[in-house]
Amino acid sequence: MLSQDKTLLLFLLGLLLFASPLLEWWTRPGAPWYLPYLLWGLIIALAALAQWYRGPHDL
Repeated sequence: MLSQDKTLLLFLLGLLLFASPLLEWWTRPGAPWYLPYLLWGLIIALAALAQWYRGPHDL
């Protein structure tokens, strides 16, 4: 159950970053070009960590 909670929280974090008013923060003209890639990399790394820390009996 905890793994599903982590997945849901990760989905909500992605939704917050990519479909909210925060979108204007990282797409502003002065932002570095690599910031969207950095944010996606963060989401992917957190998903990998959530998958890695699953217990041996979690399905």
